[in-house]
Amino acid sequence: MNKFIPLARPDISDEEINLVVETLKSGWLTTGPKVTEFETALSKYLIDDEQVYSIGLNSCTSALFLALIALGIKEGDEVIVPTWTFAATSQVVDWIGAKVILCDIEEDSLNIDVNEAEKLITKKTKAIIPVHIAGYPCDMESLSELAIKYDLKIIEDAAHAIGTKYKDTKIGNFADITCFSFYATKNLAMGEGGAAVSKDESLIEKIRKLSYFGINKEAFKRYEKSGRWFYDIEELGYKSNLDSLHAALGIIQLKKLDKMNKRRREIAQYYRDNLSKKVKFNKDSNEHYHTYHLFPIRLPENINRDDFIEELKDNNIGASVHFIPLHLHTFYKNRSNNDFKVANKVFKNILSIPMCSAMDDDEVKYVVETVNKILG
Repeated sequence: MNKFIPLARPDISDEEINLVVETLKSGWLTTGPKVTEFETALSKYLIDDEQVYSIGLNSCTSALFLALIALGIKEGDEVIVPTWTFAATSQVVDWIGAKVILCDIEEDSLNIDVNEAEKLITKKTKAIIPVHIAGYPCDMESLSELAIKYDLKIIEDAAHAIGTKYKDTKIGNFADITCFSFYATKNLAMGEGGAAVSKDESLIEKIRKLSYFGINKEAFKRYEKSGRWFYDIEELGYKSNLDSLHAALGIIQLKKLDKMNKRRREIAQYYRDNLSKKVKFNKDSNEHYHTYHLFPIRLPENINRDDFIEELKDNNIGASVHFIPLHLHTFYKNRSNNDFKVANKVFKNILSIPMCSAMDDDEVKYVVETVNKILG
């Protein structure tokens, strides 16, 4: 293979490009009609038995941060976060002055271990942030029972999970607030962007106000013919609004999402059927709909992961590790008494191989052939 196969690349067509150009020509580049159109479409896509309300934001990180504030999490409160995640999931808790309580994971899914989470609950625990790793859903039934038992808020980090289903219901219908990422590598790719969704409209309107300096919602209309120049800053807010250019990408990507997720699942099945029996895979289940944002594999213990990744690169194949557990980073060392047995075990030999809907069959086959060849 002469061309490099990256770990991920966005699946972009002329349809996205044309709508972005149309938006540019409209003259409305910041938050405006295209953002409203995207939010409406996202709510419609996610709806199950009840209305889901959505707000587009500039990142999933902003969604997580504003969700904590909207739910009243404050300085001194404790929030349980899985150690197997990216920095954003935990750092938003630090930003508001609350305390991060790191939790170990399930070995087969890499998702938060609900039993371990329950052991960490104290009188100060106010929320839990489960992360749907690689697009496989956390045990939302058990998490919901835990939240009811201990009066906890649930904020889902669904950065990997747009379109994922827990049983027959899409992620976005379970938590107090669910946060999605539309970063360039995600299943729905805007380049930058995210969203917060909830069945509680008041929470979404609270986040809408917080996302733009605490200004009342009429502020975005003040440059329209029907708008008024007057606006009111009603509370302390931030700058996290989604703009129309990224929303234009999202409108088309959302229309294609189910097709793109189906392609990811086809690639994942080919990997599972044809990769060497020497590697292990993360959990999948017919009970749920796994959207395969990532495809992690676990190497035999006798294989050096760094050498393996370098050999893949020498063969024009990208790879990475998702994730370095938080407790191993300098900032989080010595902040927990837990031993994180599962996360430490899994981290030794895991890596992610290319996974995106834009991959063609030849690329997928080449990845399999190369991995098998290196493993011998």
